[in-house]
Amino acid sequence: MSVNTSSDIVEWPPQHQVFINFRGKELRRNFISHLERALRKESINVFIDNHERMGRDLRILFTRIQESKIVVAVISSMYTESEWCLDELAKVKECVEAGTLEVFPVFYKVDVRTVREQRGTFGDNFRELVKLHPERDESWKQALEFVTTKKAKLVHEESDEGQVVENIVEEVNVMLAASSTDSLGRRNSDIAIGKKELLESSSSADPSPLFGIETRLEQLEEMLKFESNEITRIVGIVGMPGIGKTTLAKTLFEKWKYKFLHKMFLDDIRGKSEFRLFKRLHEDLLIGLHESQNNVNEQKNTKVSFKSLKAQIKKSKVFVVLDEVSDKRQIEEILGKDDWIKPGSKILITTSSKSSIRNKVPVEDIYLVPGLNENDALSQFIHHAFSGHNCSREGSFMNLSRQFVDYSRGHPLALKVLGGELCRKDEEYWKSKLGALSKTPSNTIQDVLQIPYSELTEDQKNVFLDVACFFRFDDEYHLRNLLDSSAENANEIQDLADKFLINISGGRVEMNDLLYTFAVRQESSSENSTNGRRLFNQGDIITLLLNKAEATKVRGIFLDMSEVPKKMSLFSDTFSRMKDLRYLKIFNSRCLKKCEDDCKLKFPEGLEFPLQEVRYLNWLKFPLHELPQDFDPTNLIDLKLPYSQIEQVWEGDKDTLKLKWLDLNHSSKLCTLSGLSHARNLQNMNLEGCTALKMVHQELQNMERLVFLNLRGCTSLESLPQMNLVSLKTLILSGCSNLEEFSFISENLEELYLDGTSIKGLPSTIGKLRRLIILILKDCKKLSSLPDSIGDLKAIQELILSGCSSLACFPEIKQNLKHLKTLLLDGTAIKEMPDILHRLSVNPGQTSSWSHCDMCEWPRGFYGLSSLRRLCLSKNEFIKLPSSIRDLFHLKWLDLKYCKKLVSVPMLPPNLQWLDAHGCISLEKIENPLALMLAETEHLHSTFIFSNCTKLDQNAENIIASYAQWKIQVMSNALSRYDESFVLDVLIGVCYPGWQVPAWFNHRSVGSVLEPKMPRHWSEHGLTGIALCVVVSFTDYKPQYSRFLVRCNCKFKEEDEPLIKFSCIMGGWIEHGREEPRTIESGHVFIGYTSWLHVKKNDRGGFENNYKGCFPSEASLQFEVTDGTRHVTNCEVLKCGFSMIYAPAEPVPSLCTDETQPIDDYIHDGSSSSSTTDIERNNRFLARYYNQRNGVSPVSPNMDIKIIEDVNLLVPSRIVKDTRLKGKSIVSSSTIRSNSKVVHRGETSASMFDSNLIGGFTTRESVRTDVEGITCSSFLQFFFKLLPKK
Repeated sequence: MSVNTSSDIVEWPPQHQVFINFRGKELRRNFISHLERALRKESINVFIDNHERMGRDLRILFTRIQESKIVVAVISSMYTESEWCLDELAKVKECVEAGTLEVFPVFYKVDVRTVREQRGTFGDNFRELVKLHPERDESWKQALEFVTTKKAKLVHEESDEGQVVENIVEEVNVMLAASSTDSLGRRNSDIAIGKKELLESSSSADPSPLFGIETRLEQLEEMLKFESNEITRIVGIVGMPGIGKTTLAKTLFEKWKYKFLHKMFLDDIRGKSEFRLFKRLHEDLLIGLHESQNNVNEQKNTKVSFKSLKAQIKKSKVFVVLDEVSDKRQIEEILGKDDWIKPGSKILITTSSKSSIRNKVPVEDIYLVPGLNENDALSQFIHHAFSGHNCSREGSFMNLSRQFVDYSRGHPLALKVLGGELCRKDEEYWKSKLGALSKTPSNTIQDVLQIPYSELTEDQKNVFLDVACFFRFDDEYHLRNLLDSSAENANEIQDLADKFLINISGGRVEMNDLLYTFAVRQESSSENSTNGRRLFNQGDIITLLLNKAEATKVRGIFLDMSEVPKKMSLFSDTFSRMKDLRYLKIFNSRCLKKCEDDCKLKFPEGLEFPLQEVRYLNWLKFPLHELPQDFDPTNLIDLKLPYSQIEQVWEGDKDTLKLKWLDLNHSSKLCTLSGLSHARNLQNMNLEGCTALKMVHQELQNMERLVFLNLRGCTSLESLPQMNLVSLKTLILSGCSNLEEFSFISENLEELYLDGTSIKGLPSTIGKLRRLIILILKDCKKLSSLPDSIGDLKAIQELILSGCSSLACFPEIKQNLKHLKTLLLDGTAIKEMPDILHRLSVNPGQTSSWSHCDMCEWPRGFYGLSSLRRLCLSKNEFIKLPSSIRDLFHLKWLDLKYCKKLVSVPMLPPNLQWLDAHGCISLEKIENPLALMLAETEHLHSTFIFSNCTKLDQNAENIIASYAQWKIQVMSNALSRYDESFVLDVLIGVCYPGWQVPAWFNHRSVGSVLEPKMPRHWSEHGLTGIALCVVVSFTDYKPQYSRFLVRCNCKFKEEDEPLIKFSCIMGGWIEHGREEPRTIESGHVFIGYTSWLHVKKNDRGGFENNYKGCFPSEASLQFEVTDGTRHVTNCEVLKCGFSMIYAPAEPVPSLCTDETQPIDDYIHDGSSSSSTTDIERNNRFLARYYNQRNGVSPVSPNMDIKIIEDVNLLVPSRIVKDTRLKGKSIVSSSTIRSNSKVVHRGETSASMFDSNLIGGFTTRESVRTDVEGITCSSFLQFFFKLLPKK
């Protein structure tokens, strides 16, 4: 065996392909078809031009000639009518003279002399063609003369054509046998030649950088596990053509091939498989692997069997790349059995079809090659568009570049081709090219995309073009039903996705711009295809409709009426000749609703509509009262007639077994659904706005697969029939104002919308809806009660009772509605809020208690509504809320607006982010603390609004302000752990009636402007944010704004040079839907907090670029009230303030450890009674824990509570000092301020904050942050970290 090795990547030349050159118009259906069949019967690969893909440049046939071994040139009397026949013959002459091809002429019923001298009709046709192409005269004449000099087969009128065909096949076999002598040696020679060509081409390879390839290589290397010497890995690389699969595989091969004794890159498997048996490719692989172990200059002449080859190869690991595989059989046959693969080998397979490596193929992992990201794609395009030179990232060329990059969707080949075509062109050319791309892609891109398209079956091609022309962005399930063929196991949509000709994402089918323009070009080039035209151009459609279809086959029409300038009158038989019409859509892209009185298409003589093949009929404002009698819906799958004039769908019952979607929304004259009794497979029915529909007939009972039924706005509907729609999941009866009774129609309902109906109650059987997730009863004005069985809705997540003004009570919830997340009770007549948050009983008659348990987390699953996230209680008349509301651990949103009789608010749950208590005019008291807090990071945002709560006493206002201060410090501590990539906007917004800026704001001023002098380096030492405050007077305020926002515009400058500029919204509200603008009285305090990270992100002064070590010392803060677009003039900012917020100097330890003393020892001292509140018990618990840890005997229970009050008010401090206490260093980060007498500890000598006089007392109490052994049983344990440890 001769072994010649010069490279590991082998370009294999084609073998044994026969190319037939002939005049198709004359011979394709007779002589040539017999000849082709006979050649294939002899296992001879044959190529004729109908194997080439439609729409492709015919010059590709020259390539097929070059790839062939033999050309059978069949010269007939009409041969010279075709310039392509003559061009092919000239190419054949060139290849024969070059010694790369043999020609076998056949003179079919034409004399050889006639051909040589161009006589008679043969010559006349030739001369007519030369007039059109005089430059080809000489080459064509030489080709015709050349072919007459070769040994040929003559076919006369009296010849037996069957015998002639046999003779030709015999002759071809002889020629192939002669070219196949010593085939093994010839293949070795071919390998050497291919390697030499590659080596030469690689020296002049394009040195373009491979943008984004490093990440891909790393991911692929991880899949192949190169570090393991014992694991054999077979990995597939998949992606659309041109995405970079081969480039990635070659790069990886070149990087790792030196680690393997045997290696082989077998390229273009798809192309080679067209004219070579799989067995030969398997042999070629083995030969190439064997050769790869030898030295480049070493050559041997030996004869070995393939069995011996396998044995030699198996001694060492191999690295094999099979490039451009198109069929799983190729992999199975080329790799063969694994009897030649040693453990630890690596095999890489590239393919443009996922199905090629799915299931039966032993591929262990698949790498999907993504498109380039935006930066890499832009770099790739710029490199080719500007010849590798740097380009400014600004200006018109860069803007155009980004549009080309967006069009390419990260496709490397498209970027390279487009960049190359635009290189050194002016701006006008770039713009014209961009416009042209919307109609047709580059020819190079067209050729690349043609490869997978050519491998599609006829059905797959039809679906591909249907998607592009009609359903480019649509629901996957919908398209599978509409487009997939009726053949058994057909799944064309998935087949196209496997070949990357469409994309399926999130249940939707999509097609990118590259493939769309390619598909549109394919459709335009196959205008007269046997499957019918796809019409979506308004001009073409109008022409067709006005002139009738004649004999033209039409597959689909999508007519956009917004492009039709005026009304048109059409003949009744306009659609009669469109027997093959499958898809008909008449729509208005500018308006989907009834903006005009009627349809622009008029049929004064009626409409004949004998469409038997139609699957999709969508006609906006259909002008007739019913579909014509001759319409056959046998194949109809989707019927949409929105805003139509129909009174009934059609007369009588028709075969509608395939119908799955029916949409007649806003057909205001529809009065009956008769005619649909056979629509047993209907899944989705939309009758919204059919105001004349009074009843839903019994036909619905037959719709066993109906999943969605929308009757919204059917104002004449009075009742529903008794039935059980076993598949129904969504029932919409919203706005059916005459519907007084709801009938139970399906146990499988998941969503039920009864809002705006006249029902007075729900049936007791409602509890059987165990799968119901959403129940909407909004604005059911007559609804007076709910059955207790509503508590049996175990799956319910959303219950809306807003506006049920007759509903006076809420039923007792005895079950655990653990999935309920949203409960809206605003606008009801409920006067007392029931304890719907009751604790579940452990035993009958007993209430569970967790006060005796050593809990290490919040009891978030203990309550009937434990998962509630959103609770609306606005516009109710209850006086108080149940104290158990604090146990709703997951509650994020609480609406108490306009609860005019509400007097007090209990302690709120720990994760509450939004509270709106506007207009609670009787509210006086608020629990202290306002809300629980378990840990610093449970949540970050907090907005608490108490606007127009004018009866709040001073203590309540202090509690709100203290909570804001407390929450700001906690949030500051949390933010100190995030890096600068974590940027948040305003984190805290608090509003309450008042006239004073809280005393804990370091900088305060009268008016709307604050200009403090800042110390140097103020942003060091752990600055995490800025607390802001304003007092706004609403004396002259008029409620006319749906948006009310308080904004702070801030500048930090040095000698009139601004270094930091930013703006932030620090509070306010936005009214939604039908809510009226708020009436605000008196003055209100707004407190906000924004993070330092947010300040730096939004800095418009260039601080990051100009900072030179010193911070600007002059600050200017200007506060204003706005509605988002303009200044609100009828209210005034009276006062303002701000403080810098700093993080603690050392990290806060964990709140939960295993080293803990039982909580019971502190809580249960025998002094509490059954009337003692939880907060009082917890207060004593904290005081007792504080005293026992520090050796202090409690003076009295009242003193215990005083300690708690001291702890309740925290003051952030940025002045941190290290002090010595009993020989140990401690760090203090916060201090306690109190408005009561302070309990001093004689052991503590650390002074860490300036004196602050509140109520005549001085606080100098140091608090240590290091706390161990604490268990999280309630909000009080947050304080444990602040307590000093003995």
